[in-house]
Amino acid sequence: MSNIVFIPFPETGHLNPTFKIARSLKERGHNVYYLGLLDFEDYVRRQDFEYLPLFESLCPKGFIEEYAVKNNLDNFKAILQRAMTTRQPLNLPRDLSLIMQRVRADLLIIDLLLTDIAYSVEPSGVPFILLNTQLFNPWVEEAEGYRKLSDKTELILCPREFEFPDARRRKGSHYVEASIDLSRGDANFPWERVDERKPLIYCSFGSQSHLIEGSQRFFQTVVDTFAAKPDWQLILSYGSVNIEELRGVPDNAVLVKSVPQLDVLQKASMMITHGGFNSVKECIYFGVPMILFSLIRDQPAISARAVYHGLGVMGDIHEATPEHIQSLIDRVFQDPAFKARLTAMSSIFREYEEASHAVGVIEKVLHSPTTA
Repeated sequence: MSNIVFIPFPETGHLNPTFKIARSLKERGHNVYYLGLLDFEDYVRRQDFEYLPLFESLCPKGFIEEYAVKNNLDNFKAILQRAMTTRQPLNLPRDLSLIMQRVRADLLIIDLLLTDIAYSVEPSGVPFILLNTQLFNPWVEEAEGYRKLSDKTELILCPREFEFPDARRRKGSHYVEASIDLSRGDANFPWERVDERKPLIYCSFGSQSHLIEGSQRFFQTVVDTFAAKPDWQLILSYGSVNIEELRGVPDNAVLVKSVPQLDVLQKASMMITHGGFNSVKECIYFGVPMILFSLIRDQPAISARAVYHGLGVMGDIHEATPEHIQSLIDRVFQDPAFKARLTAMSSIFREYEEASHAVGVIEKVLHSPTTA
């Protein structure tokens, strides 16, 4: 029995794809812990995992809503800014060392974006694996700070078939399952407000929607689209966007802060999405066509792959009108080829999920003589 600690990037989108792997490890007798901000503790504990808080005094519970969202920052930048403004030094090597000693960690699984943590734990001798939840390829792109990590095992949480055909990866990088946790404990939802006789279209820009310029205006446009189409049903998850000023919300639109996305996608005919990797992978798994409005981070790259494989169409958030959104919806609805291609890709994703290659790679690293 080994003690394995997951250290995800501090956002829900980086947490969710780890849960299926973590459950599999737990079922195989390993002790699984998560390390992160207090704001994620309740969510992780609801998934039945142990939690190790980090930066408790710097980032007390409520930090994300009260500091990151209000200052229009992503969570990681908010931590750094908070440390600078309060003049509280971040002693990451010390804090990590104390935590690893307390739980007697045998292996760390660190988000690929957290290079500072990777370098902080390396002197301890505790082995670690890099977890790629974005299709980011830092070694080919020669991103700063990754050269010294080129010998580390990397898990890419996506089947190879979703990549571009000419994509190159270094030795030690493994395409594994998308890691879609069907038992994930998500938010409650008022299903009584949904008319299941109408085709359901789901719209979400994810948990970091406040970072997407024009997201509030876009949500108004989506609402206006469905006000003119009473024969459609809309579920709109507005995330961290302030929607108090939205007007003219029709009866066929259900607006909520968060939704049980996996449950909604099983009923949806289509998704209007920002192109976040989890949303795209989950749409593929359930065979849901997409209209993609991507702007930041990895969203354009993920959306480009979805369009390349014929799984959806691309829109422009800055040019979106009710008429344009309606035309995109009609285009996808009226072309059966989208559904056919999604069915084929979904079959591949489900085969990867069934095989669960990630656990095998993790246990190979865990039991390697070089990690002893």
